Amino acid sequence: MSNNRYDRRSFLRGSGMTLAGFGLLSLLPGSLVRYAEAATGNGKMLFIFLRGGNDGLNALIPHGDPDYNTTTRPTLYIPPADAVNLNSFASLHPALSDLEEMYIAGDLAAVHRVGYANSSHSHFDGQRIWENGDPQQPQMFEGWLHRYIQSSALAQGVQLPVLTAQANSPLILRGESSYVNVANPDTFDYIEPDPKRSKMSAIFGNRFSGMEGLEPYRPLLSDTGVKLIDTLDTYRAWDQANWNPRDPDTGYALFPVDDLTNPDDPAGPNGKKFATGSYGFFKSLKICALSLLESSGTRIAGTELNGWDLHDNQGALAGTHANLLSWLGYGMRSLKIVLSGAAIDNRTYADIWSDTVVTTMSEFGRTSAENGSTGTDHGNASCLFMAGGPVNGGVYNCDGGSWPAGVMFGINGRYLLQNTDYRSVFWELLRGHMGAVAGQEETYFPGYGAQGLASQELGLISV
Repeated sequence: MSNNRYDRRSFLRGSGMTLAGFGLLSLLPGSLVRYAEAATGNGKMLFIFLRGGNDGLNALIPHGDPDYNTTTRPTLYIPPADAVNLNSFASLHPALSDLEEMYIAGDLAAVHRVGYANSSHSHFDGQRIWENGDPQQPQMFEGWLHRYIQSSALAQGVQLPVLTAQANSPLILRGESSYVNVANPDTFDYIEPDPKRSKMSAIFGNRFSGMEGLEPYRPLLSDTGVKLIDTLDTYRAWDQANWNPRDPDTGYALFPVDDLTNPDDPAGPNGKKFATGSYGFFKSLKICALSLLESSGTRIAGTELNGWDLHDNQGALAGTHANLLSWLGYGMRSLKIVLSGAAIDNRTYADIWSDTVVTTMSEFGRTSAENGSTGTDHGNASCLFMAGGPVNGGVYNCDGGSWPAGVMFGINGRYLLQNTDYRSVFWELLRGHMGAVAGQEETYFPGYGAQGLASQELGLISV
């Protein structure tokens, strides 16, 4: 049955690679031309979702606020002398010292007091809202990045436009179309080895060859063996298990994914720099980086880092929070090195750092005062980090002018008051870096105009 519905979105999905090939752009209405051409830029992005709620007050520390003290945080307080000084007001947790070099180079924006109004303090609501782009609809299961991909025709004519590497496909990319998610980088392949693998590939690989005139059916075939085989063949060609880029300064593996690549450290866990629990995160980050470096057309990659819900024994200079921050800091520095072509790596990938933005996100921050279990509870605003060649580096919302007295307890006497809505941050990223069409912010973030979110934009992206 057909209702003959033929809207802009279905047109772009169905037209595949044929628009440019048949010179049809000149025949289309102006709005369709803009959407079809929006994906022609080189902008790439990589997101890291810190699931559980990162304690922003101990990640990007407001040492200039007298409310950040040993009374408020008797066991969690980080002394200024132990932190990484960014300006006269703000410091980084020492476990994030790997970010200092990027900050000095102007490639890192440390943004505090990011969130949204009227948080329910629920992990489920918070994560959905950050991923669906609409705080008014916590039960909406469609991602703002998915809407951007569809509206901008980012996937048009590209075999692997998006890749995520985490346990499950993230909501931020869910919608009418599906994108590749690598749950386990070591087993993302056919279950059967050769010769069965080759036979399976041969059976499906040529079945839909020569599809002239049948491009409107490509979305359907994308969910069949054709797309599966193309993706697996592409992924296998990356040979990720044998890719081990190293730091040009230390010689350390940039992605420590096992005991062999984990740097030795007599003071570290089991004599290594990182605990074995970090390996899954570094594997996922490695796949995301590789997807952007390979000639597959990947423009968006993403992963997650779990474990930030630290109600108990959070730790200050050491402990669970410090460990997670050290993984994040090392991982982001590794991305800068490998994406800029500076790694010790015989593959000699091109420098794409100037075309890439790496951003973190987390559903909320933590309570400003620590609890009775030497941890913190669910809060409101937190910090995020954005890095890349197009980023206007610096500290945002964490200085004397943007951090008024009492702001740490500005909501209900418990929570840090947000200053910037997360949608303002990510609309800047989409518009200024990823080629989203100006004036289309409501498509991705409903209520953007009515809520005056443009006034909260910080100028994070060079345009």
